[in-house]
Amino acid sequence: MSLSKVKVERLDQTGRRDAEALARQLSMITRSRSADLKIQGVMLKLLRELTELVSKHPGIAIVPIDRELSPADAGEILGISRPTVVRLMEAGELPFRFEGKHHRCKLEDVLRLKAAGERRPSRDRPRSKREVEELVLGTTNAPYKRAITATELTKGLASGKSEPWTVHVATFFTDVKPELILKFAEMHGISKRVLASAYRAMKAATGEANPALEAVFDKLAFATKPNHHRA
Repeated sequence: MSLSKVKVERLDQTGRRDAEALARQLSMITRSRSADLKIQGVMLKLLRELTELVSKHPGIAIVPIDRELSPADAGEILGISRPTVVRLMEAGELPFRFEGKHHRCKLEDVLRLKAAGERRPSRDRPRSKREVEELVLGTTNAPYKRAITATELTKGLASGKSEPWTVHVATFFTDVKPELILKFAEMHGISKRVLASAYRAMKAATGEANPALEAVFDKLAFATKPNHHRA
């Protein structure tokens, strides 16, 4: 469930009455493929917007805002991993309930969190250093009470020595998106070779791994190998 733009329409008692009136009319239509209907209030507004969406897009999603989501579904909307969603829940940043042993949260709360924390740059300009740092540190520090700074993270990556921030460095490498990891390193003067070395040191020390990031490192390493030609 990947949502880049979501419009939330809240219905008051009048809106629900309009919906019930339309539903009663529709319930009387059985086999006919056309009908004369009286549409009023918020339902007229919604129908107008719905027809516009259907005419412009290959598909749409109509979802009640109180729908409950799994951490994986919430992560798709927020653009973060499932473990990070669970950490946000347990840190009190995303309301949730247990369904047996499983975490569940409402779509409404996920959208509210996304709106509060998302500062996307416009498509015609790159992310600023501050925006990259906010995105990276927001994910890196989410599970912990003690927060690492951009300066401390940069120092740990450049030196390959993560102490006393080992868990933060591990979260940086495993939960932050690979493109943001590379952008953060680039903006702080850390070469890809040094970044890959810091990742390997973290993996050896903690056992944590990020296959997606390793694939990026492998691709970069292959791209930088010199071409060998036979004489």
